[in-house]
Amino acid sequence: MAFHALEKLMFLENGYRREFIVDGIPLLLIQEDGQRYLIRNQCPHRGAALTEGAITAGAIRCPNHGWSFNLSDGQCRLPAPGPCLTRYSLVYEGNQIGVVL
Repeated sequence: MAFHALEKLMFLENGYRREFIVDGIPLLLIQEDGQRYLIRNQCPHRGAALTEGAITAGAIRCPNHGWSFNLSDGQCRLPAPGPCLTRYSLVYEGNQIGVVL
């Protein structure tokens, strides 16, 4: 397992959203309401990218089919129950944030 740096902490602010590919896995780093999330950048419903998904009340909505997922735990909100969003733990190393895969 290796640390993969994604972003310098100084660039993170509310509304931040950026796509990454790490070891072939599409990832989306988000900062919203002071919280940071790293999720798989694919809707578990049909695989659509979530990069342009609207974020409201702690949930991201798939721009293609409208499925909604809690950012904090990955649970499907609409339609519930449904498949969960894949989440990854963020790792802080010095002035960078990243992931260990």
